[in-house]
Amino acid sequence: MKRKHLLLILLPVLMACLFLSCGVDRADTIYINANIYTADEDLAHATALAVKGDRFIYVGDTESALAFSGRDTKVIDLEGLTVIPGLTESHMHFDGLAKNLLMAPLDIYWLTVDDLLETIEGAVARADSGAWIVARGYNDAIWEDPPHRSTLDAVSPHNPVVLRRYCGHAHFVNSIALGVAGITAETGDPEAGIIVRDKSGEPTGVLVSAAGALVTRHIPPDPDLDHAQWLEAYRLAGNSLLAAGITTAHDLTPTTLEDIAIRRDAFEKGLLKVRLMDAVTESTAREMNKPLVGLYDHRYTVRWVKKFVDGSLGGRGAALLEAYDDMPGETGALRPLGEDTDVYAQLVADMLELGFSTRTHSIGDKGNRATLDAFEKAMDISGKSPSEARLVVEHAQILHPEDIRRFADRNILASMQPIHATEDMLFVESRIGYDRARAGAYAWRSILDADGLIAAGSDYYVSPFNPFYGLHAAVTRQDRENNPPGGWFPEQAMSRIEALKAYTIWPAYLEFSEDIKGSITPGKLADFLVIDRDYMAIRAEDIHHIRVLKTVLGGELVFNLPDE
Repeated sequence: MKRKHLLLILLPVLMACLFLSCGVDRADTIYINANIYTADEDLAHATALAVKGDRFIYVGDTESALAFSGRDTKVIDLEGLTVIPGLTESHMHFDGLAKNLLMAPLDIYWLTVDDLLETIEGAVARADSGAWIVARGYNDAIWEDPPHRSTLDAVSPHNPVVLRRYCGHAHFVNSIALGVAGITAETGDPEAGIIVRDKSGEPTGVLVSAAGALVTRHIPPDPDLDHAQWLEAYRLAGNSLLAAGITTAHDLTPTTLEDIAIRRDAFEKGLLKVRLMDAVTESTAREMNKPLVGLYDHRYTVRWVKKFVDGSLGGRGAALLEAYDDMPGETGALRPLGEDTDVYAQLVADMLELGFSTRTHSIGDKGNRATLDAFEKAMDISGKSPSEARLVVEHAQILHPEDIRRFADRNILASMQPIHATEDMLFVESRIGYDRARAGAYAWRSILDADGLIAAGSDYYVSPFNPFYGLHAAVTRQDRENNPPGGWFPEQAMSRIEALKAYTIWPAYLEFSEDIKGSITPGKLADFLVIDRDYMAIRAEDIHHIRVLKTVLGGELVFNLPDE
């Protein structure tokens, strides 16, 4: 037997003897007879773990783990159940979840045209004449005919209707809403926006990217939640994430100083338990002057600045190097930030000097190239090494093949949403053609093979935040009905262990936390899940059916599925 293999076998026993001989405190809880996937390359699989306080103190075999037991140690026999690290949601909108859970607003997510119209008609019937009907979630890519305002006019002739596309980067409105905004055939496209028109030049009611603001600025604001309501909303949102197996959430909606104060109060009152990582605008970062890192036992951090360079592919707002196949001459809307690389780079460098890393929404290949150019220049300007900067491209959906290597070369991370590929596959090839899609659409395998790192999430509320939907999509490149057979461009799929790392250790690296979280490793925070089936052994097509039985955060049981 090779010496290295012998050492790996003896190491758990030696560690147990060392800890006990040094008089180390006994474990609070020991979990035995488990099927543990650690996401730690040094010990990928184990059968037991021991927890003291909020940390793992042992990971290995059951016999050695029991050596850490004492008079007050609780021993839990998992009877062969599977354990994985707590999962990270690497891109979501936390306030949106909180507010939705508290207020239960109108939701038309993934509805057919007929169902959408029925929902809007019902909302109109309940509303006062002239009241605005506002909702989010339509997906015109699955409709037979393109959206036209006349469809909404038929069910809402007197109430303005504003529907936000599920991606968040286009709006569909009726004639009343266009009238309120003063949008006619003569209205010019705003900067970084498109008013979609029919053959006669009349607005169809679809407003891409910045054009949506022409209407949305006329919508009466929702009543503001008071402090107590936000605390309750945060409690609901945090608990919802923990029940889904998400122990860390990256919120990419820029928070204000007021938001930060309410979040801190929620943590101090024990209402918010999930680990939350926030982004801010550059102006808020300047006001803060330095990040907040690891508050409340590593529960709360604010260290990112969020920026945008383009819109969405589905709404044809993503900035492309070549025109859309289904809209000749149109290359999407590159926002002003992306037009001037020097200005963009200086902003990112300034933020690095304050201790903030930048995460930029970049979808099209032109948008991604602009962001990569700016990030590289920013590191040169600031003198920060790639490891110190850890800059992040959000979405990175369409890449030119020549740019893929750049992620690894300068340690630029790709924050991607596997579920988006299996939703967007319905229209991607019509937007950019087969060849561009095959070469660089949702190119996970290409990024990983070039030694880049991917942090995975959902972009809730663009898509459901269930992380097992994302793990399934990453491994199969299929939707939740397991279509298409064999997967969409399956050569870009992740392996199961890669997908798990994209939800665990790789986002921990993105957030500068790889030394304390992201894997089941002695010394790290004891965040882990007990799930109802073996993630590595079940059919890949069944991964999205996995259920969380227990969620442990910092050694504390924070979710336990009730017996059915």
